[in-house]
Amino acid sequence: MKKAIYYRLIILTLFSIAIYGLVAATITTVNTQNQTEEWLTTLTFATAELYNYNDDVNLLSQTAGGNRVTVIAPNGDVIADSSVTYVTMENRADREEVRYATANEVFILIRTSATLGEQFMYATLVMRNGNILRLAYSYPSFLYNLFLQLPAMLTATLATFVLSIFLATKFTKTVTGPLEIVMHSLSKRNYEDLLEYHSPYPEVNSIMHGIEPLLQQISNSQQSLQFEQEKVNHVLANMAEGFVLVDYEETILLCNHAVKGFFNADQTTDFVGKSLLELVNEKSINLATEKAFGRGKSSMFEMVMHDDLILNVHVSPTHQKSERTGMYGATLLFVDVTSDKLLEKQKREFFSNASHELKTPITSILGFSEMINQNIITTDEQKTEILHRIETEARRMSELINNLLLISKLEAGSSTTIEHSDFNFNDVVQEAIDSVSPVKDNKTIEVELNSVDMTVYANKQQLYEMCVNLIENAVKYNKPDGRVTVGLTTKKGYAILKIRDTGIGIPNEHQARIFERFFRVDYGRDKKVGGSGLGLSIVKHIVNIYNGEINLKSRKDVGTTIEIRLPIVRDE
Repeated sequence: MKKAIYYRLIILTLFSIAIYGLVAATITTVNTQNQTEEWLTTLTFATAELYNYNDDVNLLSQTAGGNRVTVIAPNGDVIADSSVTYVTMENRADREEVRYATANEVFILIRTSATLGEQFMYATLVMRNGNILRLAYSYPSFLYNLFLQLPAMLTATLATFVLSIFLATKFTKTVTGPLEIVMHSLSKRNYEDLLEYHSPYPEVNSIMHGIEPLLQQISNSQQSLQFEQEKVNHVLANMAEGFVLVDYEETILLCNHAVKGFFNADQTTDFVGKSLLELVNEKSINLATEKAFGRGKSSMFEMVMHDDLILNVHVSPTHQKSERTGMYGATLLFVDVTSDKLLEKQKREFFSNASHELKTPITSILGFSEMINQNIITTDEQKTEILHRIETEARRMSELINNLLLISKLEAGSSTTIEHSDFNFNDVVQEAIDSVSPVKDNKTIEVELNSVDMTVYANKQQLYEMCVNLIENAVKYNKPDGRVTVGLTTKKGYAILKIRDTGIGIPNEHQARIFERFFRVDYGRDKKVGGSGLGLSIVKHIVNIYNGEINLKSRKDVGTTIEIRLPIVRDE
């Protein structure tokens, strides 16, 4: 209120100054114009008398103060002009000051000259010889006159404005001072001060004594409501679940940030007071809310959203009906169960794949054993071949079980529970290369190592397993006479292991899943070259233990590059 009174007084003062300035300027301009017309009339009569004795218009112009003098014949032809060569001038019979010129009275007209492009005050008079004498006095426009008076007006405005600020400040304090005292006491809850204060205005005293009990009640209620509201807001803001409370008209009463994220709504938008359809426009939810509103029944179902998001939706009616409509409100709870569903799917796939991988070698071993027991195999050569195949399947089953145990151990433990030591990473990489035969499927693969010695602090067996799996995959899935390049460098405390092959590559659509357990791009080829499908999954778990990074670049039929970055290098 104080600012409103203050600014309105200032605006009123400025408005008054503006009106006064315009009125004063107008009056001044009118008076100036009247005085100029009287002066020009007298000058015109005097110039006409002089013309009777001397018709030199240039001399007459000097006598007339340098103003333009024109002599015009009755038919409008220009006889003489002090400013322009008269022979080039057109007929002036259509000019208003010429048409209304008389012998007894000077005719005055203000207009812009078509010849010179300036505004003049013209004065015309018919002389004794019948010719018309015209004097042209350069006369500025009203706006120009106003501009000339602008400095004086601005000076007066500034002085008045400063004075008005002082007076407005004094007046505002006089009016709002008692109210400010009351408001200060109310904000500090100094009710005793209010009882003792006496304002010079009786109206203020009545207000203070009248509202004190009411304000006390309001203050207590506000504190209680604020405390409850803070609790509700804290719970809603920290819920991972989405929550919405609506009334029977589907108007949102409460809404948290989580539900906005589920439905890709703007987090800055306040949906309280808006329709539920503006936030959630799903047919299944609309049916569930109608069921809650009309019959007071709860609903629970799942929804598949964007980016494979799966929500478990609970729609429940409120406990109390509306007295006016007899309908319930409803609460909507949205629980993200995507991780649970994904975990269930992974578990099913894992047990299915593990069972399948174990079943194959066991079936082979049982079949070969029955053949031996039933004496189907008769020659020593056949027995030797069968025993060799039984051994191969047993080793494959042992490798699979060992890999499963290793993944389980990696998932259950961390780098802090495993023994670490200092060792040369280059020696581990060389040992892994030596353990992988470069000849697979009767094709020779060249393996090249480009590395530097570096001391790392880690679990040596884990890094060995990581290197073996990576290099073995690069060899297995290579082309005949292919090449595998292994690089080991260090940068800013990171050991960087890069393995590049010229193999069959990985299609783009499979690259995101290549580190999943039992995932195979070409199942038939993987069965042919052997392996459990767990190698890259083991690599990923080992990299995660050391908070490292793994990057994959691959093109089908061109080759694959895998880069591992591990922060395990010892400071020199």
